[in-house]
Amino acid sequence: MRRIMLAAAILPLAGSAAAADPITLNLCTGGSSGPYHQAGLMIAGMAKSDPNVRINVIADTGGTWGNIERTVLGEGCDAMIGQPDGAAYLKRQNPAAAMKLKPIADLHREYLHALCSKESGVSDIGDLENDPKGHGWSIALGDQGSGAWLIWQNFVAEDSDYGAVPVTTESGVIALSSVAANETTCLLQPAALGNSLVMQADEQFGDGLALVGVNDRDFDDAADPQGKPLYAYAKIPSGTYPNSLQGWWSAKSTVSWVAKVYVNPDRIPDQKALGAFITAVARAKPAIRAQFGK
Repeated sequence: MRRIMLAAAILPLAGSAAAADPITLNLCTGGSSGPYHQAGLMIAGMAKSDPNVRINVIADTGGTWGNIERTVLGEGCDAMIGQPDGAAYLKRQNPAAAMKLKPIADLHREYLHALCSKESGVSDIGDLENDPKGHGWSIALGDQGSGAWLIWQNFVAEDSDYGAVPVTTESGVIALSSVAANETTCLLQPAALGNSLVMQADEQFGDGLALVGVNDRDFDDAADPQGKPLYAYAKIPSGTYPNSLQGWWSAKSTVSWVAKVYVNPDRIPDQKALGAFITAVARAKPAIRAQFGK
């Protein structure tokens, strides 16, 4: 009888242990309507039935650098989606912090969309590093820490001539208007194909804007924290922006990269939760690539 009573007492304890709450993991993404946030939601969806982890998707963080600040430099996130440019810049500024940012998956391909004023005559971003006629060419990058700003820091690190180009903090439609009027020479928009801002440029500002190339071979030497090439050269296919920026017969060569998922392992000590998160990312990746590009 005592054995039966002891077994009855142990069973509830075993049941409560089996029903332990899953670990909540905070995943930093990007703007609530952008690809990073949408990808984060897909990843979270793949983890809903997993008993080991729940993924809390955090939006409107300010993008890649804001994600890095929350994931390794400050508090708020355990994992993030971002451009590899951010990790490369972090390694130059804070190598110890960069070691805490571990890539676990490649997601969709992104391209550097370079839009320049037609009036300026700039046909490639490489033109900006030398201004022999004193045009006063300039470039809009958005606020410090933006995706375009991070890319520009890596360009400057590879070729210091770019450091002499005047920079503005204009972004979005304000930058489109300024470049179309030739008040600012060019703007950079890192994004997957079909980006909404570039589509707006094509539909509403195309008379004053041109999609130009990014072909300076100095960028070949840029490396990510793992020592792999940071950029590849790829073409924005003809017809992606068909109204004014390209038409149907004008592909543009530019630098390209793959958005990545990173974790800070120090913040996810539970190995079952980490494994469940990595599995959710792997399961979501085909749908993410199908939507935003391989």
